[in-house]
Amino acid sequence: MLVTGQRSHPGVEETRAKILAAARELFECNGTRGTTTREVAETAGVNEATLFRHFGSKRALLDAMREQACGVELFRSILGALPGTDLRADLKTIAHYVVEHMIAKRAMMCISLAEDAAGTDDAPEWRGPAQIAYDLAAYFTEKVRAGLVRGEPTFVARYFLGMFFSYVVGRKLWDSVVPDHATIDAMVDGFLSGVSA
Repeated sequence: MLVTGQRSHPGVEETRAKILAAARELFECNGTRGTTTREVAETAGVNEATLFRHFGSKRALLDAMREQACGVELFRSILGALPGTDLRADLKTIAHYVVEHMIAKRAMMCISLAEDAAGTDDAPEWRGPAQIAYDLAAYFTEKVRAGLVRGEPTFVARYFLGMFFSYVVGRKLWDSVVPDHATIDAMVDGFLSGVSA
């Protein structure tokens, strides 16, 4: 009898994590096209059949890396824990989290951008960033209704995230290897000057 689906023994998640870590390391150094699944498996210390049993294909492996990198649930918990009494303070909390998370996942962002630039990224839209933008738009919808923010909430959310994406991707150009909290706070202030009602 053939059994399909995820195995339930304790080593499954550990094996998946090792494969994802190896893929991230190799994709970052060699790109996705310059890395074979055999190399990923060898670096992870598993055989190639194990890699395919867990992920099915190189594309599915890349998709799993993308989803793991997003941290949607953590972002939702950050939004849910905001006091809501001071918009500026709340946005600074969100901004600092977003920048720190993007910096931690910068390699994955660069891999995805390279795939997109090469025109080989035929995967469906990367759901994690889209979900984070959607959740942030819902947050801004509440602020628009409360009269604290003006603008279309989806655009406002994309504008907010886009500022910090640019900061993270370009920070080496500006000799800012570590996040500069004063700059992040100033960016939030500039954002608020444009969207405050």
